[in-house]
Amino acid sequence: MRYVCRKVEGPIESVKWDGLEAVSLVQVVNGEAARLQTSVKVCWSEDALMVRFDCEDDHRVATMTERDAPLYQEDVVEIFLDAAGEGRQYREFVISPRNIVYDASIGNDGEGNIDINVGWNAEGLRTSIIEEEAGAWACELYIPFINFDAAPAAGTEWRSNMYRIDDDKEGNRHFWSWSPIGSVHFHLPKHFGTLVFAE
Repeated sequence: MRYVCRKVEGPIESVKWDGLEAVSLVQVVNGEAARLQTSVKVCWSEDALMVRFDCEDDHRVATMTERDAPLYQEDVVEIFLDAAGEGRQYREFVISPRNIVYDASIGNDGEGNIDINVGWNAEGLRTSIIEEEAGAWACELYIPFINFDAAPAAGTEWRSNMYRIDDDKEGNRHFWSWSPIGSVHFHLPKHFGTLVFAE
């Protein structure tokens, strides 16, 4: 899975999302179509990566109000970013429909053991929830490159995956991703896709 991440000018508020490529999330285990549509678009500026999730929704579960609470136990969108591309150290960003943030620095030994540092807080991170119509919502993230070892340039490639967790009205949990990973355990970086930074 590869996504060409286009460079844009100006702040996230001026991004013309309609002109960017969208990818649809699928069932995380088998890659089949998801119950609800979730599309994701990604772009970058000199200073930051910018991400937009557009989510169909018929039932929201979002009760938590504290930063770094276990938001993934309810409805969320997520992006994992591995700037080194080695699957050993990456950042996790989780946003609830209430615009509550869970951000963490992840260490992964490649054998299924992970070290989650929720004490890490992304510097300059900005997120917003946009209510566009009944049965839909959008989430935008502005993630400054100061939170990574180096800012990308045109031609840089990062490993990444985007996810959504959604509870339906019957209490069933659904797990969707950009790049299917064969498991509901999201921390399998060998199955991440690739973000290609382009002008």
